[in-house]
Amino acid sequence: PQLHALSAGLKAFSSWTANAGIEECRMACGGHGYSRCSGLPDIYVNFTPSCTYEGENTVMMLQTARFLVKSYTQVSSGQLVSGMMSYLNDLPGQHIQPQHVAARPTTLHVNNPSSLVEAYKLRASRMVEFAAKNFQAELNRRKSKEDAWNRTSIDLVRASEAHCHYVVVKLFTAKLSDIGDPAVRAALNNLCLLYALCGIIKNSGDFLQGSILTEAQLIQVNQRIKELLAVIRPNAVALVDSFDFSDSVLGSVLGRYDGNIYEDMFEWSKKSPLNKTQVHESFHKHLKPLQAKL
Repeated sequence: PQLHALSAGLKAFSSWTANAGIEECRMACGGHGYSRCSGLPDIYVNFTPSCTYEGENTVMMLQTARFLVKSYTQVSSGQLVSGMMSYLNDLPGQHIQPQHVAARPTTLHVNNPSSLVEAYKLRASRMVEFAAKNFQAELNRRKSKEDAWNRTSIDLVRASEAHCHYVVVKLFTAKLSDIGDPAVRAALNNLCLLYALCGIIKNSGDFLQGSILTEAQLIQVNQRIKELLAVIRPNAVALVDSFDFSDSVLGSVLGRYDGNIYEDMFEWSKKSPLNKTQVHESFHKHLKPLQAKL
């Protein structure tokens, strides 16, 4: 059950994240990103259906939520849960921990991936607890289990997202210690920090509402993100090229390995049917006769 819950949630979480990332890349390229020659429209169109096939993402998140609620119920009754759900075991004694985390030195927090994992863990546990209690409250209003589930589904999906986000940050951080090359480890450590810190800013309401972080800390997190962007920028192309996608696979004039973007864009535009002649036939057919009447 835990494997299914984890795979269902991560399927939804990763495909939603990738889909948003593709669109962000397209918009970052301006008009060129909108053009099909960039390859980004095709990538977006081909990938977007993954949010629906092999399990519609909201349905997948609710399957994860079902297991999270079950695990929370077990913990509430005094039982222990294992695996990626084990952080729920700390819930009964966590009520003072958010203040403890917020009181940590800011430099340690924003530069230590393990500290960020702790913050994500607290966020996930809070949101699972919130969703589970809301579900129980709906049941107590003498609603059927199905109605209670539907009325709580927004909270349940958010709890699943928080859980999956915690898992990704935790596994990313754990993998850093397996990297032998110091330079590679340093580059990926910065990338891990950037990913985790950006997630905190994008979901700052969750961290503030749970008293996990303070407003002052969020300001410093935001400042650290700007510093990391400057540090990572020289390695950005190398990090992307590490996936080793060939030019033929990307089909993009913008992502060419040789960097000859504008030369290839010009060659690509010459192949367009619209550019077979110096002046498009529509000018002679419509505009020129109209001009003659003026």
